[in-house]
Amino acid sequence: MKSALNNVNSWVGGIVGLLKTVIVFFVFVNILYVTNVNPIGGIIELVDSFINGGLAGLLALIVFASFLD
Repeated sequence: MKSALNNVNSWVGGIVGLLKTVIVFFVFVNILYVTNVNPIGGIIELVDSFINGGLAGLLALIVFASFLD
């Protein structure tokens, strides 16, 4: 069971690492060229959704931040 969980954890960690790389790539491409993809705007909207959520938004942000560890 522990081996299976470690395997799943490594797969999820790899996917998250790949997504982080893609986001950074799109940010740099958006700085150099005008594109239809706006990752900075998406990040701003995500943060705004936590801020405008009140107490529920704060709790969601804490849960989301706990997954990043």
